[in-house]
Amino acid sequence: MTFPIRPRTTSDLPGVGELLTATHHSHAYPVILLEDMAAWGAGTGVLEAWVAVDPADGRVVGHVSLAEAEPDDAATLQWQDVTGLPLHQLGVVRRLVVHERAQGHGTGTELLATTVAAAHRRGLRPVLDMADNLAAAGRLYERAGFEHIGAYDLDLTEYLRPGDEGYARDGEITHHLHVLTWIGPEPPA
Repeated sequence: MTFPIRPRTTSDLPGVGELLTATHHSHAYPVILLEDMAAWGAGTGVLEAWVAVDPADGRVVGHVSLAEAEPDDAATLQWQDVTGLPLHQLGVVRRLVVHERAQGHGTGTELLATTVAAAHRRGLRPVLDMADNLAAAGRLYERAGFEHIGAYDLDLTEYLRPGDEGYARDGEITHHLHVLTWIGPEPPA
């Protein structure tokens, strides 16, 4: 079965939020379940975004976006150090997620290829970061020509809510995520 990919619209955002909530429960991505998953999925600084939909019911089963790099961000600093590129020549692959019912059909591969192609059309070097617990995602990125270049720790303590693993009212418990940084293939000359 194939899951068609098309540009994301504003009306897709509730479905993106549902998708992210489902993958939080099935694959621990995202690591923390936020109050408004649709808003988090929408992202900031987005240049383009796509969804994969189930042709049987029209539900969003995959998502990815291409975004601007954020100045002075830990990942951005690593991408710039390794590539030597200025901020405006980096295109960040964000929120690549595929529902478990659409996995194994090439959906993630197609979403990533769509994003890389869009970055290259814009003359951007695709880059990304990911939690180190997502081994399958890492294999997908390697197959697509991405190279793991570094890592950093991200403090997510401020996002913990009652019921989250690691939550404590006294603020003693913190939640840190080990994040891997990657650079993708250079744009064609």
